[in-house]
Amino acid sequence: MVWQDREIRFDVSNKEMATRKGEVVIESIKNIEDTKGNPDETGTLKITNLRLLWYSDTNSHINLSIGYDCIANIVVKISVSNNSGSVQSLYLRCKYKQSKFEFIFSSALDESQKLYATFQAVCRSYETTKLYRDLRLRSAIIQDKNLILLPQEKIINRYTNVWNLSADQGNVGVFFVTNVRLVWFANLSENFNVSVPYIQIKVIKKRESKHGTALVVETSQLSGNYVLGFQCDNLDVMLTELVKIHKIHFENPIFGVEANIQEVTKPIEEVKVKQIEEDVEIIESEYNDRQAHMSNYLTSEEKSEVNFLISMKDFFHQHNLGP
Repeated sequence: MVWQDREIRFDVSNKEMATRKGEVVIESIKNIEDTKGNPDETGTLKITNLRLLWYSDTNSHINLSIGYDCIANIVVKISVSNNSGSVQSLYLRCKYKQSKFEFIFSSALDESQKLYATFQAVCRSYETTKLYRDLRLRSAIIQDKNLILLPQEKIINRYTNVWNLSADQGNVGVFFVTNVRLVWFANLSENFNVSVPYIQIKVIKKRESKHGTALVVETSQLSGNYVLGFQCDNLDVMLTELVKIHKIHFENPIFGVEANIQEVTKPIEEVKVKQIEEDVEIIESEYNDRQAHMSNYLTSEEKSEVNFLISMKDFFHQHNLGP
């Protein structure tokens, strides 16, 4: 499973900090301070097509991996420091599981301006290319019986009279095989469709069903563990082709995220990415051994909630009101 763009991880191993297949470093810069979690600690900030990486110059085991899917809001602020002069800071408001975090990265203005603009452009690209990475049902992906292609997408094959067995009666439609995903839509309704990126497919196989032999596509847990069934006259040909393409894609996945150089040259305000932030409740982190470090990045409202819960726990304990 591709976790790099979906999770926030603290102080991970070198293996987890290393880029995975299909992940590329777009930009990097040194002398970046992790102002919120490790004040006065400078390190290297790297922008990949899936996440933001930061690690300390003095100890590489002090690090962060922030997946773009967790980022809710981006703000860039410029301030004046007596020691460093003009300082530019990147503020990230993030959500992971049911916790909210804030990250602040700062450096001298002349060193960081292009880097932060690049980061914002990459985040914009990530938000607009989710069809490369996410399963979609009933989306606007078909126009006049033709697949609307993504920028790096090519159609490898097109099969007609393919039955989708998701409903009891079945629906006949068109099946597209591309270098990025498989797509099916119903002949009677273009909006009745499914788009499945290869990166979200666990297995493609042939299996017996109540409708006879079917081509079965099982998706990852991240995509909801869907089991999709299809039937057609040349089932074996389709199966062989899909298994081969699926394997090739896993060796060199296409995530679709690129930095638009024209956007990077624009003023920061024009490439700023903002999203609606939802209310969430805090839960205990699964990284219990790193909980103290993680708490440095909790937002102020979450810290207040944590302090309130701790105070209530102490109160009940002191007055013998709890177990």
